[in-house]
Amino acid sequence: MNDILQEISKKINRSDDIALYCHTKPDCDALGSMLALYVALKNKGKNVSAYCDSPVPDKYKTLFKSEDITFPQKRVHDLAISIDASSIDRLGQCMKSFLSAKTQIVIDHHKSFERFASLCYVDETASACAEIVFQLLKSMKAIDVNVAKLLFCGIVTDSGCFSYSNTTKRTHEIACELLEYDFDASEAIYQVYRSVTSNKFDLKRRALAKAKFFENRQIALICFTKEDFAVTNTTCDDTEGIVSELIDVDCVKVAYALSQVGDKNFKLSIRTKDNVDASDIAMTFGGGGHKFASGCRVNGYLEDIVEKIVKLAKDRI
Repeated sequence: MNDILQEISKKINRSDDIALYCHTKPDCDALGSMLALYVALKNKGKNVSAYCDSPVPDKYKTLFKSEDITFPQKRVHDLAISIDASSIDRLGQCMKSFLSAKTQIVIDHHKSFERFASLCYVDETASACAEIVFQLLKSMKAIDVNVAKLLFCGIVTDSGCFSYSNTTKRTHEIACELLEYDFDASEAIYQVYRSVTSNKFDLKRRALAKAKFFENRQIALICFTKEDFAVTNTTCDDTEGIVSELIDVDCVKVAYALSQVGDKNFKLSIRTKDNVDASDIAMTFGGGGHKFASGCRVNGYLEDIVEKIVKLAKDRI
């Protein structure tokens, strides 16, 4: 095992009061990785807390036992571990709690990672943070069927069900090891990757009908407005994954999804291919992520934002 992971394992073994943190607006990898570590350490008799400043999305509540995830109280922990957060601000309102701990550790896999602890393990080649947590827990002999299922779900979603370019031989090997624990993998995949509510289906249909293309259809854009959310009884959380429909179009190299969260505030999701760096575009607005999948927040009038992001894509294709 990597020397840094060994050091992380030692610090965990020496600590009895451990706090785990994942990024705001958590996705399946963040939740699965954090709760896998949470369950494993609970099984070892550790006093563990799991924190996030955002509610668990409805889609994941039954799978991830959302009651285990709380908002931090005014308490100083012995050890704080951030999982799947590329920068300190991604912890949102949990940032202060994380920094107040006696020791901080960061585990991440983002290309745009910004160091915010003395002990960090970052592997950009990992398809999901769950791959890293798997290595850690395997070395600690702390994986059971519940932990395995949580890690598997994290890998499934962040690898696009093993279809994204970040999927490696190691990704498949880890998945095979996890499947040895004999949980229902097909049901897990359906629940976290394929299943959609009828409301989300309506939102997706409405947005794709308004899709716009630029530069000989090499750039694609969909927008989700407050009206779209109101008409379909959905929220910004329901936009997850829809942008992938655009990047799957054969001629598209850059796909954008703009989701309105305020009058002049939008969440921007970016997907790319053919060696166009999505994180490079996201970092223009203070965001980040992976080479082919990134995101950020953008402020301004919709028309001005569209003009700017189309130009950023045009300069890179």
